[in-house]
Amino acid sequence: MWVIGPYIRIERRESLHRCEDCYGPEILCKSCCLLKHAREYFKVLALFPFFDNAQKWTGTYFERIALADMGLRVQLGHQGMSCLCPQRGHVSFVVIHTNAIHHRVSHRQQLLHCEWYPATLHFPQSACTKRVLEFFLVLTWSSKVSGYEFYTSLERLTDNTHLNVPKYKEFMRMVRQFRHIKLMKQAGRGNVTGGIYKTEPGALAIKCPACPQPGVNLPEDWDKVEGSMKFLYYLIIAMDANFRLKDRARSSSTADPGLHTGLAYFVPDKPYVEHILKNASQTDISTCSGFRTLAHAESKYLSGLQATGIGLCLCACHEFVRPQGVGDLQKGERYTNMDFIFFSSIMPLLLLSIIISYDIACQWKINLTKRINELPEHLQIPAAVALATFIFGIPKFHCPAHEEKCAIPHSLNLIPGVGRTDGEGIERNWAEMNRVANSTKEMGPGSQHDVLDDHFGHHNWHKYTGLGLSLRRKLLNAIKECTHHQSFLRDFDSSINEALRGEWSAMIEAWERDKSSLNPYVLSRISLSEAQVHVNFADEEKITIRNGRKLPHETTPSSFINMALIDLPSSLSANQYAKLHQRRVTLRRQLDCFHIIQRVYMVGIGSWIEQQDRDSSDDVEDESLWLPSTLPASDREAICTNDIAHIEAELRKGQCRDALDRLHRHLHTKSHFIKHRNLDLRGQRANTRATSFLARFDSKINAATVKYCVAWSALLELVGINELEREFQCLQAKDIVAPVDTVSGVRSTTGMRGKTRSERDASRGLGQGYQMTSWIWLTSGVQDDMGLNDVLHVEWAKSRARAQRWNEEVLLLKEEMWRTRQFLAWCAQQWRSVTELSHQDVQIVAGTAAYAQRQAAIQHALLARFTSLWGTGVSADDTAAEDEATRYIAEDEDFDDDDEG
Repeated sequence: MWVIGPYIRIERRESLHRCEDCYGPEILCKSCCLLKHAREYFKVLALFPFFDNAQKWTGTYFERIALADMGLRVQLGHQGMSCLCPQRGHVSFVVIHTNAIHHRVSHRQQLLHCEWYPATLHFPQSACTKRVLEFFLVLTWSSKVSGYEFYTSLERLTDNTHLNVPKYKEFMRMVRQFRHIKLMKQAGRGNVTGGIYKTEPGALAIKCPACPQPGVNLPEDWDKVEGSMKFLYYLIIAMDANFRLKDRARSSSTADPGLHTGLAYFVPDKPYVEHILKNASQTDISTCSGFRTLAHAESKYLSGLQATGIGLCLCACHEFVRPQGVGDLQKGERYTNMDFIFFSSIMPLLLLSIIISYDIACQWKINLTKRINELPEHLQIPAAVALATFIFGIPKFHCPAHEEKCAIPHSLNLIPGVGRTDGEGIERNWAEMNRVANSTKEMGPGSQHDVLDDHFGHHNWHKYTGLGLSLRRKLLNAIKECTHHQSFLRDFDSSINEALRGEWSAMIEAWERDKSSLNPYVLSRISLSEAQVHVNFADEEKITIRNGRKLPHETTPSSFINMALIDLPSSLSANQYAKLHQRRVTLRRQLDCFHIIQRVYMVGIGSWIEQQDRDSSDDVEDESLWLPSTLPASDREAICTNDIAHIEAELRKGQCRDALDRLHRHLHTKSHFIKHRNLDLRGQRANTRATSFLARFDSKINAATVKYCVAWSALLELVGINELEREFQCLQAKDIVAPVDTVSGVRSTTGMRGKTRSERDASRGLGQGYQMTSWIWLTSGVQDDMGLNDVLHVEWAKSRARAQRWNEEVLLLKEEMWRTRQFLAWCAQQWRSVTELSHQDVQIVAGTAAYAQRQAAIQHALLARFTSLWGTGVSADDTAAEDEATRYIAEDEDFDDDDEG
């Protein structure tokens, strides 16, 4: 007799068992354990207690034992009732579940009915539960875990001693089949008679709801819209290649074909390979980009690879991978590959214009028309749309690596109609997909295509469900920035002569029509030479104030104030230290003369000074001059006569203007010299001299800054902040910037090398669309200087472009919201139209109808959610919307993969 606790007694002939998954440490006899599992199996199928970890007491410890070895048999179907015609399964049947790998017996159809997926169709010996397959797919989408790593985890849960022989190949076969079936199901192919066989190319891909699609989400007269609004119907495509998603020569397309290659995101194999072989001798030459993109085409690192990477097209605004927008690269990023991929992705959409963002667009577009004629017939552009225009741009982060002659005409900051599209969304997609590169590169070509199609589908679905929040967030930001930049441009316009603005506007419009015209975004004048700069500095330091009034002293009031404003050396050399005493004596005499004249124009200043508590100093250079700006406002009017305070204020304004003029010239010359150094100077000697020269400019810039700040502080005391800010503002470090760093940010092909820390920090900051022209370049006088007039017109052109791009962004986002709602309503209608499938099996008809209704409900739910997000009055200061957006971000993290539509 076994005694377990004070009340439980079991005969010794009965073995002791426990199951930690079901009832923890409770110990039962064999009969009770089997009965409990047989009953529990039919209560809650989601728990699957049939797959629990049972253990048997050996007399000294608990040993794991399979429930099948204990004699448990499960009759699938009949909900616990006996089967009138039972059929035995295989004696070594294996089931894979989330907590282990289990051995069970079943029939193929009964397995599927109970959500067990068999490894084979006839006499299956292995199966996976639907839950473990779904769990693996969601896990690999999120963490990019490989099938081998996932299966190894299950194997160790089963037996961490590795004594059991794993069924890894069977598991991966089931996963691949399950992926394919789920993809077909979510695309609605099961709701159409012969749907799988009649699937059109690219039909399995999830399409972008916000991109224009004729007949789906465009108004009827979209092709007749006026010219200024045509940009609302542009299709913006981003292209790029990824050399990390390579594929080793493990198999071939014949031995390992893709289950749906050509039907989702990859281009079809046969016509693609034929086109590549037909143009195998094509030569691609780059004359611009600093990237080694085309150099990869002749790289020697090709051995052992059947694909050196993949080329990809996606919509640049919303980052959806395009249907049939992916293809393998056999020998680098060759034009023949990218041509086929690009035209495969755009053929279903023949719009007014297509904007192409590509890091080598300046080279790829050359001879594109000629290469189109080499494409297969189904990719030829129809004659009816032969006038369709292609606009080429370079992603914003890639622009600095191009030469200026290519970078500026292709800058997305300057192309009308692109809004605030940066073209770098494809790089963000690579950051996600690169995480699966280590596992997919070991697969056969078909397996790799199926896995990447699955990941691209998840990527698109995540973007699909997140459009409501992302478009709202973008619109809130765009409204704020548009208002800001429009207001700034109006202020800029008010400071510029109207005739100049008209001339500059005409220049910009001519350049937008014909890029060979004079470029309004590039300075046309040569920077000042070093000798000319020195002459200008000497002339600026000579200040003469004349006043013809009869005054009580031979020294005029303006000369008297100017005596106090003369710049004195701030530091002394070694020779000057030797003569320090003599200089102090001379300065003392000058100050005594100054104080004599001061008592004439500032009556009572002597007695006022005597009343002040001030630190005494033996050094004459530390003595205060007590100008009107240093006196309290309550005493100034009584002490200062002959309008002396007004004279100082006017002279201080002259100082401010002079200091700003110096800043203009120094910053302008410094920026051009830096550009000259980066592009032309080589070697340690030349760069050392350049550094010394730049240090001299920095010291002059600092001197002008100090002079302005001192004069501005004095003006603040004399006239007050309200009158002062009409012309002058407080000068801060962020305001002391050069006006033009070129639109594209061109520096060199060496990337971050050679940049100072501040330059590296600036290059990682916000882009051109967020930059603002410093107020120091908007002051009067800049446009009167012919040397700075070019600087001003370039800065005005950039400000105008920024304001236009932000205005376009607002209009585009509102149009995209409308298109998204139309697309969701259209999708719901499409699902409702396939609810009645013609089939002999009533259960199949009912199941497909229920699935179609559920998918239609999902589209309606997304439509209602997006409408709620966008219909609450979007404004720039909608802080409540930001809180709501944060809440929806948290909700979006936990979505049901079955909702993919």
